[in-house]
Amino acid sequence: MKRRRRRPGKHSLYEARVGAGLTAALWRARHLDWWPDDVSRVFDLDADRLVVLSDMHRGTRDRADDFLPCEDAYKRALDHYGESGYTLVLLGDSEELWKSPPEKVISSYPGVYEREGRFHAEGRLLRIWGNHDEEWASPILVEQMLDPVYPPGGLRVGESLLLEVRSGVETLGHLFLVHGHQGTGFSDTLAFLARFTVRFVWKPLQHVSRASRTAPSANRRVREKHNKAIRKWAESHDKLLLITGHTHRPVFASISILDELERRLGIDIDRITARSDDEEFWDDVVTDCMKRGWLGDAAPCGPPAPDGRKTLQPSLFNSGCCCYNDGRITGIEISNGAIRLVLWSPGTADGRRVLASAALERVFERIA
Repeated sequence: MKRRRRRPGKHSLYEARVGAGLTAALWRARHLDWWPDDVSRVFDLDADRLVVLSDMHRGTRDRADDFLPCEDAYKRALDHYGESGYTLVLLGDSEELWKSPPEKVISSYPGVYEREGRFHAEGRLLRIWGNHDEEWASPILVEQMLDPVYPPGGLRVGESLLLEVRSGVETLGHLFLVHGHQGTGFSDTLAFLARFTVRFVWKPLQHVSRASRTAPSANRRVREKHNKAIRKWAESHDKLLLITGHTHRPVFASISILDELERRLGIDIDRITARSDDEEFWDDVVTDCMKRGWLGDAAPCGPPAPDGRKTLQPSLFNSGCCCYNDGRITGIEISNGAIRLVLWSPGTADGRRVLASAALERVFERIA
């Protein structure tokens, strides 16, 4: 039987569900004020500094703890951003509460919470909850569990953050930061079932096999389906730049970096992971991508869109994750007028590498 093709431009049911979830989250960001009064809703492009890290999935230092190999790189990154005056945004799934209770996770990483606590004490920490740590949607649990490790207390954890981006007196657009699971099946509407499966099936298997769970899906088609859904939603909003986590795959200017490298350059993702600390290798990869016009200030819109349009709008960014198997972490920086995708590696004095960079003002110019 011949498979019927969907008409171009028509949204799938999955895209409709994800779009509805993000639309509801954006409405709540505009109308429900869960941040304290001293948190600015304006990002000054010329003065402010922001770093977005997500998906640590901190556990209890056992064989099912995906964050454990990344602890060193994460601490080094926090030390750097703390000294450099950045505001730290933790974009969800900081704790892996599908596997373990919060008190056990928190007690397992005192050094990590001490570093995050410094940002909070200076008014430079913004925490957003994801599907694996949605317990923090409850202010009561935040007060009971997180306030003791984030002195002087008073921590707020929100679902999302909407920032107006200004350059001088001119408004360029808005940054919408949200974990990115809204509207999905197991991660949102059926999270209770996913939580049961992870805690009582997957975690015991990890103890036996040491298998790692560093992405919602190991299937590239599933990841692309989700990226396409949230990208389409972002493109439907004027001058809105969406920054998410959740998929554990970094996206820069609507380009899924690892997946594009695998598909277009014929590089296997496992090879990228294995050589993440090879400086010459990464230089070659980034240089090749810039030559092809996928990265950099000159062409932040990237490659031709799969649905036939000339280019993708650079409206979607993803911080990647802080639980790669080899101890790397990735994140999004915004400072000095630029937005950057960065990689931190463990065990080196200066483990930070910039994988992609673009002038944020230019990115907003290319968002319809």
